Amino acid sequence: MRARYSLSLLGAMLVCLLAAPAWSQATYEPAFDAEVVVTRDDDGKATLDVYADIPYQNLRFLARSVGFEASYVVTAEIKRLSDDGTLAGLVTSRTWTRDVTVASYDETLGEGSDRSVQGVGVEPGKYVVELTLEDGASGRVFAQEIGTAVREMSGPIAMSDPVLLDAYDASGRFEPNLGGSISTEQEAFTVYYELFAKEPSALQVTYAVTDRSRQRERPSFVALLGLAPRQREDVGVPVLVSEPLDAPAGRTPAAFRVETENLKVGDYTLTIRLEDSFGILVAEAERQFSVRWMGLDAQIADLDNAITQLRYVAKDRELRALRNAPTFEEKVKLFQEFWSRRDPTPATSRNEQMEEYYYRVAYANERYGRMRDSGWTTDRGEVYIRFGEPDHVDDKPFNYGTQPYQIWSYFRHGRQFIFVDEGVGDYQLLVPIWDERTRL
Repeated sequence: MRARYSLSLLGAMLVCLLAAPAWSQATYEPAFDAEVVVTRDDDGKATLDVYADIPYQNLRFLARSVGFEASYVVTAEIKRLSDDGTLAGLVTSRTWTRDVTVASYDETLGEGSDRSVQGVGVEPGKYVVELTLEDGASGRVFAQEIGTAVREMSGPIAMSDPVLLDAYDASGRFEPNLGGSISTEQEAFTVYYELFAKEPSALQVTYAVTDRSRQRERPSFVALLGLAPRQREDVGVPVLVSEPLDAPAGRTPAAFRVETENLKVGDYTLTIRLEDSFGILVAEAERQFSVRWMGLDAQIADLDNAITQLRYVAKDRELRALRNAPTFEEKVKLFQEFWSRRDPTPATSRNEQMEEYYYRVAYANERYGRMRDSGWTTDRGEVYIRFGEPDHVDDKPFNYGTQPYQIWSYFRHGRQFIFVDEGVGDYQLLVPIWDERTRL
């Protein structure tokens, strides 16, 4: 399932709060989703499949006798990158036009979108695909760039880029998930790829999902396969599956189902490795994706409460300004500006840092709440919100002469925190967060 936002998350929340159509227009951010997938044609040459998907809300529809019509033009310029990462010139370009017709005005404002794809043959190398999309009625132009590396695809065994799917059936019909966002509400998602073999081959395929923040720490795949599931999670690899795979001659579709139960909110890399019967690597491909929390609107619906929960990230003067805003509208404006300054991707309609922060607040409330205290105000809740999921938790239950306690280790931050149970799950931090004794 692909997450799509026609308004910024902040804008959507503020529209609900203020119920003002004028604000909705002010926060409107045109955008389209795109993806570039490396695959192979029937002659064994590498091909870039360029996908573009634009929400109906970002097109201008005109009334016609048969309903409402819109049109747009997509241009993809493929530019090669030199070894030092600089642009080495235009290789080729492709332009295509799309006409869209819907039956009713409500559909132009709904969740629908128009998707198209074009294949472009290229040589192996590194490229930047510059995509522009021009709306026919308004003349507005949207643009984005996607970097990609094209592997050699003419060998005896080759593999396309893995693709996350919105839909997939046994007949081979599928719809790519453009943008690579997986909702926390999904139980699982499908990864699709294609194998190309010159002759029948017995292979071993390994699927690994790695926390991107821990990727440099990831052991070799041989070492990973020798670890227990809990140990794999400790090194940032929550999913690891290795199984035999028979590839007949020609093109063969393949799919892998990823259960999301063990995937927390964050950014991940999916790696697919193919080895022959001698254990020699014959092909490898990666796909980055993100698991996103979809509960932000509900979490910040109470603006005063959302402002109070900023105390772990906001400065005292910022909190005072928010709390003492003369009007509700001014409070909304300051709240939006606070998170806009911290948006890691200001050119997009999502604020990932805001999502992550309030996800941690919600998770702490669910996991560490007590009868008299909200989870986010507890010691464990504060540490979780500030530092995220621990790399390792050593849970020490009750023992003779010793109170139960937990040790949370954050190897990536060089910190370790000890919580002592003062009674009925009331875990208190042994030393303050910023005490030098918490350093590893």
